[in-house]
Amino acid sequence: MSEELKQRVTELEKENKKLRFASQQWELLEKTYRKSNEELGDLQMKLAKLQEQTDHALFGGDLAWWEWDYRSGKVQFNENRARLLGFKPDELPNSYSGITGMIHPDDYNHTMIKLQKHLNGDHPNYEAEFRLQTKSGEWRWFFDKGKIVETDILGKPIRLSGVLIDIHERKSTENLLIIARDKADSDSRSKSNFLASMSHDIYTPMAGVIGMAEILKQSKLSEEQEEYLNVIVKSATNLMSILNDIIEYSKIESGKLEFHEKPFSIHQVVEEVTASFLEKAAEKDIEILSFQDPDIPLEVVGDPVRLRQVIRIISDNALKFTEQGQIRIEAHFLEWDNETVKVKFNITDTGIGISEEGMKKLFTSFSKFESAESQKYGGGGLGLAIAKRLIDRMNGQITVESTPGEGTTLSFTVLFERYKDTEVADPMKEMLRGLRVLVIDPSQTRRAILSGYLDRWEAEVEQCVDPADALKMIGHQSQINRPYNLIVIDYDLPGSDGLQFASSLKNDRTVQKSIILLSVSRRISLSSSELAAAGVVVALVQPYTLSRLRHRIKDALTQANIEEIESYDDVDFHLQEDQKKVLSILLAEDNLINQKVALVILEKIGHAAELAVNGKVAFERYIEKEFDLVLMDIQMPEMDGFEAARRIRAFEAEHPERDPVHICAITANRSSEDEENCYKAGMNSYISKPFRLDELTRILNHL
Repeated sequence: MSEELKQRVTELEKENKKLRFASQQWELLEKTYRKSNEELGDLQMKLAKLQEQTDHALFGGDLAWWEWDYRSGKVQFNENRARLLGFKPDELPNSYSGITGMIHPDDYNHTMIKLQKHLNGDHPNYEAEFRLQTKSGEWRWFFDKGKIVETDILGKPIRLSGVLIDIHERKSTENLLIIARDKADSDSRSKSNFLASMSHDIYTPMAGVIGMAEILKQSKLSEEQEEYLNVIVKSATNLMSILNDIIEYSKIESGKLEFHEKPFSIHQVVEEVTASFLEKAAEKDIEILSFQDPDIPLEVVGDPVRLRQVIRIISDNALKFTEQGQIRIEAHFLEWDNETVKVKFNITDTGIGISEEGMKKLFTSFSKFESAESQKYGGGGLGLAIAKRLIDRMNGQITVESTPGEGTTLSFTVLFERYKDTEVADPMKEMLRGLRVLVIDPSQTRRAILSGYLDRWEAEVEQCVDPADALKMIGHQSQINRPYNLIVIDYDLPGSDGLQFASSLKNDRTVQKSIILLSVSRRISLSSSELAAAGVVVALVQPYTLSRLRHRIKDALTQANIEEIESYDDVDFHLQEDQKKVLSILLAEDNLINQKVALVILEKIGHAAELAVNGKVAFERYIEKEFDLVLMDIQMPEMDGFEAARRIRAFEAEHPERDPVHICAITANRSSEDEENCYKAGMNSYISKPFRLDELTRILNHL
């Protein structure tokens, strides 16, 4: 075979190999194509099924799908949109302007605002509720939701997609609910107004009954007559208390109860509530004790009116169910962080206690204990239910511990906001730190409370019950050359009174370096000469309150001169006859019965009073003449007490040469809102009708 032929054979073999390889590649490509075509068919079937499912879902859910080409303004949608509005698909516009033109005129602006906020990037989605008109002319409610699904390289919208949902039935129900709510609110307001009006109408004659009864009690009466009068006063007072609870509860139920937070002193609130129960407790021969943890900041931020209301409700309940023993009103510091202060309040009594069954419905509205013991105490069964609602609103918690026949402790915690402007170091710690104190008192509770104060001030406190133990402890401290710096002696010691025991220590060399203080009940009156003769430097009047205790101990440590106990205690004692100042008083009151009661009481205690029949007359009288006190009724014709007080304060601002007058609000309807409004109007104090001699005297003694 020639070389040329061989070369040709070789070339043919190479071409044949290429053809075989190409044939193999073609078979592989053909196989791959068939496989891809089969997969594409499967995907098309799945997509068709998914599209069918989507269409069914949109149809079943009354949803209309839409897509908006932002640049061209063209809008595509499925046939559901037409169906929902009663049109055929070709009857609806397919442009942005045509679609938006179908929106109800009242809904158009707020819908466009929401859409524009999404287009501007202010909101991640566009959502709006609006009405569209159907082919029949009916306006139906729809919910429209969508978002940008495609943007250009500059982030500008190209395409938006979303859904339109028929919400007409829900919106109709919602509108019916709004109408029902508005009617309920209106009915509630009417009920509250009726209750307020009714309470005033009831309070006014009841105030006359109680006021006149109080005046009669100042007359010479037989024991039987005095007993009858006491029953009248007690029954009328209980009736007004029940009415108060009903009105307050109705406000809570209707959501009209408001909270006004501001800086205030927890210590002051506890002291005020404690002082308000002293007279009632004395009538039942029950001891009132109080503890205000010195570690609680001077001021916190919260609602003092509501806190006072809760403590008063629980304390009143404790006093009602206690026939002997004591009531303790306490405030304890728990913890704080950078923003809040947590305080726990305890009200403990030695009353009848609560059964296990009673505990279950303790805070239930209109629920009362039905035991034979509890039925005699009366009440509307609302007080603790109101207290719990108020505590819940203050984000607090309330708990109760009780043993039937032994007493009850109701505790609640409240989280207040810190008010750092008033957080300063307690000077009492510097004054008492390391001082040795002996407390001699037969009452374990009083010893614990006084020791609690002294412990917080970092004093070294020891306790004993009677004089014999005290002498041993005093002698021991003298032997080790560590005499007591302070010795606190209770007046009611077993076997003798504290004044006699103090006197026996006067010349004892072991106590010559000790300062002696006498702890005495507010019902015992001792002169400064009697105290000095017994070697007593200062008298501590019970119940101990933080402000008075600070004042008295500071006086003792600085060896201050003391006056009679009566003038020291600005809460518990009335002025003696020769100490009284005749005050010029303006009484603003429109009711004839209340006028008579108030004028007689003021005359009885020796003050000069003038009458104004409404707020307008009261303001005019005040301009003409200066008064020491204005007793201002809240509800009066022509001008109420609030407006009269505001005008008086405005007049005083324009005439700084006149001293501001003390304005005391008086009202038949004592509520927390009234109290808050009185202070906002510029009033200084607040008492309720009927005029109680003790309440009025406390106001007068502060002038």
